[in-house]
Amino acid sequence: MKGLNTTVSMKVSIAMVLLLLVATVFALPNFEYQIYHGNLHSHTSYSDGRGTPEQAYAHASKYANVLAVTDHCYFLKIPVNGQSKTYLTQQAARNATIPGKFVGLQGFEWTAGSGHINVYETLEFISRDERGDLKDFYEWITKVKKLAQFNHPGVTFGNFQDFWFWPEADKYVNLIEIGNGNWSSADVISGEMFNNFILALNRGWHLSPTANQDNHKENWASANDARTGILAKSLIYEDIMEALWNRRTFASEDKNAKLYFYADNNIMGSILPYREKANFYIYYSDKGDPVSKVYIFSQSKIYELPELSGKDEFQYSATFDIVDGYEWFFVYIIQKDGNEIVSAPVWFETDSPFRVNYVRVGPEKPSVGQNVEITFDIYNVAESYEQRTLTVLLNGKSVYSEKISLKPYGIEYDKNIQLGKLEAGDTRVDFLIDDKNVQSVVIKVSEKRGLTVLVDKLHENDVGDELLSLLRKFEEQGNTVIFADTVLKDYNDVDIVLIPTPKQGGLDFFKDLMPDEVDWLREFKGKLILLKGSDEEYFGKYSELLQNASVVTSVEELANILGVSLTNSTETKQHRKVVYIDQGHSNDYYKDKLTKLEAFLKVKGFEVAYIDKLQNIDGMYLIIMNGKGYLDDEVRNIVSFVKNGGILIITSKSDYNNGGNTEDLNAILDALNSPVRFNDDQVVDEINNYGANYKVIAGNVRFYSPCSLLLYGNAQVLISSETAKSVDSDGKNDAQPVDKIILAATFKSGLGKVVVLGKAVFSDFDYELNKEFIQNVLFDVK
Repeated sequence: MKGLNTTVSMKVSIAMVLLLLVATVFALPNFEYQIYHGNLHSHTSYSDGRGTPEQAYAHASKYANVLAVTDHCYFLKIPVNGQSKTYLTQQAARNATIPGKFVGLQGFEWTAGSGHINVYETLEFISRDERGDLKDFYEWITKVKKLAQFNHPGVTFGNFQDFWFWPEADKYVNLIEIGNGNWSSADVISGEMFNNFILALNRGWHLSPTANQDNHKENWASANDARTGILAKSLIYEDIMEALWNRRTFASEDKNAKLYFYADNNIMGSILPYREKANFYIYYSDKGDPVSKVYIFSQSKIYELPELSGKDEFQYSATFDIVDGYEWFFVYIIQKDGNEIVSAPVWFETDSPFRVNYVRVGPEKPSVGQNVEITFDIYNVAESYEQRTLTVLLNGKSVYSEKISLKPYGIEYDKNIQLGKLEAGDTRVDFLIDDKNVQSVVIKVSEKRGLTVLVDKLHENDVGDELLSLLRKFEEQGNTVIFADTVLKDYNDVDIVLIPTPKQGGLDFFKDLMPDEVDWLREFKGKLILLKGSDEEYFGKYSELLQNASVVTSVEELANILGVSLTNSTETKQHRKVVYIDQGHSNDYYKDKLTKLEAFLKVKGFEVAYIDKLQNIDGMYLIIMNGKGYLDDEVRNIVSFVKNGGILIITSKSDYNNGGNTEDLNAILDALNSPVRFNDDQVVDEINNYGANYKVIAGNVRFYSPCSLLLYGNAQVLISSETAKSVDSDGKNDAQPVDKIILAATFKSGLGKVVVLGKAVFSDFDYELNKEFIQNVLFDVK
């Protein structure tokens, strides 16, 4: 995470509450826990990686103390020699474990549109095929009672519907990955994942950070220096699992770093009773790697410790005020070489069974004259039915009181209280449960200036980086931007309501506007603007519902309406009429076999560029034909290209003679959170073919020895076959059974689109007979 200044600016200005500084010459305490370094996220050929679990554990034992193999759940249905993959992986983990030297862990990765989650040490698993909603997962994890970890939260793979909070699931989802990557650089902790960590803590989750490699190649724990630090009593299975269950981890981009963080002699990961003050103790050691910055982050403030800069080993102790009945603290370190280290938090909580969290202010940046409201979640952490009195104080005076009853682990989401118009300056809001403070927030009210735009983000809205950049420029010109954090209605003193319509994927029931929202928007007296999102169906629904709205289809159009110049901004080049064709990764066809496709594209005004490395992709199309060996940077470039509006056409082929590069291509699709994957099979058709059963004809298109496609989510089927069949030609028992053969499909991703084909169909051998499909479907230029 290199954008600390941005993160810090979102908080109250940095301040020190250093009341007692103990000199760093005093002796080290008698630590109960040792530090071990592990990798809690990796894959093998049991899903879309390489090698076996046995090979993974053997390799990792040379580079780390702990490795968890967590293959993708949807591959686990296929047994190996009649035995389940979860059982075989767990047996391999047990056999690889040597007390005092190495511990192997087994698990699986649940993947869905809302996000990816690892579950550890369970032979049972849940697959997105049958149960792909986050609600399904939460219900399952509370039933099986296994340890889980939120994986790589962010736009690409999802952030669990903004970390939708489920009180009982909080007992089992105890870890969160804030570092993820198997590229050679250990720069795996991103600002996006770090900020999502803070969001999760503010929603009420008790999570400890990890940094893992997510290996899909034979580099388990050795891809880079990123590690999860684990504080355990000893290096045995039971102690490692006990440490993970109790959130004693830290995320580190340096494999040698040691970090201890205590609050009143309680180790990080602890949940402590509320007290007014607490003594914090930090010990850090990494000889030869001095720190540049050290911070203590909390829910309410960020504290910088400048006196620690330049040291490669230190002890620090100070007394801090605990300002709320619910508060968390963790240590964040930046080394001089740029590596980052993030500790587990410690929590302070009142003994009330009720909690108040996820407090939001609407408008987000209120000004004088605006009616202000607060929205929050209130929930019960007890296993019994409870009734308590909620009181809300405004600058110490009661403005609201209510008796609330909640069932065991019950939660009332988005409870709303109107505060009315507030004076300029800081206003403190306290939440009391039976007269005990459980939460507070300070609202900063400013004098009104310029226009105020209300932006909807409640309905799976397609809010991308380009739009956010425009809104920042709009604010820089003296205007106000607020985001709807509650129901999209009853906002006063708003000049413009901007609704980016929903993005592709996600859950439909979140996308639907409620009747009272529609009524308010139809009667809104200011300017109502719809900005087209990637979900075409919902764009049509919104346009039909809100006929009083102005409709724009691009950020550029919106900028013109708002009077904002986009010059000097990062201008997207995705609309240049260039088709990039990959030639550098052993693709099936080189340029000498693509002359007819090239001629057609040039007639239609496209430039055709053959490239060896996937970088600076600034055209409209990118074609990949059964390539392999893509670097991590290239995969990231592909994802960025598609998310920003590019169209990717990606093809594989059958596993005859092991010809399809399924693992490499599926790794690209996984990075796009694709609902489509390539099957490791061969499609044959005894009825509809052009000379042999592997020369398949489907949808009037010729496919020369294709593989089938596997659909797991929201994708459009372009070509399927009723007569074709799937066979496991390479004899490796790795072809997944399918009910119906699908040979071409497409899905939206960000602002772009992906077309997936079981075989390339546009070589000179096939072009003439496939011309209609190529011109009208693939390139949409009739």
